[in-house]
Amino acid sequence: MIYVVGSYNTDYIIRVEEFPAVGETIFAREIIVSHGGKGSNQAVSAARLGSKVRLIAAVGNDDRGKEALKFWKDEGVDTSKVKIKNTYTGSAYILVNKRGETMIVVNKGANYELSENDIELDDGILLTQMEVREKVVMKALQSFDGIRILNPAPVNISDYSILNYVDILTPNEIEFKELTSADDIEYGLNILLKKVRIAVIVTLGERGALIATKDKRVLISAPKVKPIDTTGAGDVFNAALAHYLEKGEDLESAVEFANIIASYSVTKIGAIGPKWEEVKEFVEKEKRKEKSSREKRGN
Repeated sequence: MIYVVGSYNTDYIIRVEEFPAVGETIFAREIIVSHGGKGSNQAVSAARLGSKVRLIAAVGNDDRGKEALKFWKDEGVDTSKVKIKNTYTGSAYILVNKRGETMIVVNKGANYELSENDIELDDGILLTQMEVREKVVMKALQSFDGIRILNPAPVNISDYSILNYVDILTPNEIEFKELTSADDIEYGLNILLKKVRIAVIVTLGERGALIATKDKRVLISAPKVKPIDTTGAGDVFNAALAHYLEKGEDLESAVEFANIIASYSVTKIGAIGPKWEEVKEFVEKEKRKEKSSREKRGN
């Protein structure tokens, strides 16, 4: 089973031509209200690929919290450990420009009420992020007996000893620089690998992902696609990574699958990944391309 400890937000997606300058007023092309939050996105995305997923999260005692619970049940996510707090449900306000780039503001709400006492885990795969309190993430990582994946987004870590309890760290390029204060990627990787137990995977957008272990560096390319909305691409990547690791794939193969599925996701609007039936043909086509490319290189 995959355990996801993380956040839920109601997303208000505001599509614009260009981001406004400071002091500028612009008009929205479209406003979409949907389910979001990194924890929820990752849990639902993994469940859509076929994993059994239990979500540990918090929502408010409001209508948006009730809608979230119904949404998760409809998506096949185990909500038995979701907590209802006496506050409002979290929300996020996402500007998306015509190139699919995003700017995001989050209002934490009930996410900030999730406590260490709410954490109950068994073994399998743990996937967590930093949109809930750091001490909650620390408790989850310390108490879990299995593979522990930390997606350090956003980077609001005060106690870097938290990395000692991480098996796989998955920052994007911006988060990587925030974590390491390093312009030289090799220097930064060495800093993180002194703490992280198995691997650091730096997601590179359209360029794919760099896997770094203590003795190896592997760049896994991503399919070429025309992005429409990059919101949640990192969440889809992490969900697919956890899904394929749970299925028994090795790290490189799991990252290959995660790149393909995350690439497909940016060709659609929204922060949640595709169902397996939607992405199956695309995955199989890209895997055939990879196999053909490897065979040509071998010749």
